[in-house]
Amino acid sequence: MPIASCRRVAPRHAAGMLLTLSLLCLAPHPAPALELSQVSGTLSPGLRLPDLAGRQRTLDEFAGQVVLVTFWASWCTPCIEEMPTIRRLSEAMADQSFAVVGVNVGEGQRRVQAAAGRLGIAFPVLLDRDSATFKTWGADVLPTAYVLDGIGRVRYIARGPLQWDRGDIIEALKHLAAEQTSRSE
Repeated sequence: MPIASCRRVAPRHAAGMLLTLSLLCLAPHPAPALELSQVSGTLSPGLRLPDLAGRQRTLDEFAGQVVLVTFWASWCTPCIEEMPTIRRLSEAMADQSFAVVGVNVGEGQRRVQAAAGRLGIAFPVLLDRDSATFKTWGADVLPTAYVLDGIGRVRYIARGPLQWDRGDIIEALKHLAAEQTSRSE
């Protein structure tokens, strides 16, 4: 990620934000074909953030569903490049108990609305203006995504860009969604 992109965004934010964005830009850029890493299933830290309409949203709204929480920014080229694959994943999972929540890191509402419109994002986009939620979740690079099961446990993590519409990923998430459905019956 080019440093110039960070300079464009950072002056609007506090010094801590400048440091965070600088570190994100200087972090080693992972290969585009990263894997979805399975993790132990600890409870997510949760979140309470405004959406693009200003309404406070939480993960409680998605209880019982598998949820992909993706942290992204409009200046992050890998984030933008993976968005179409997230849209296709969402379409492939339309008949499952599945939701996507995008968490924009460190940007203002107008900029995020414009980016969401350009990208055709139909899922909820929440605003983490001060990057506090990003940090609380332990993310250290953009994009970072977490897959939660129906009770809010983190089951998978992807650090860096991922091709979300790959068959193996869709099958893993369908299996997780089926697991949730069988538990609720």
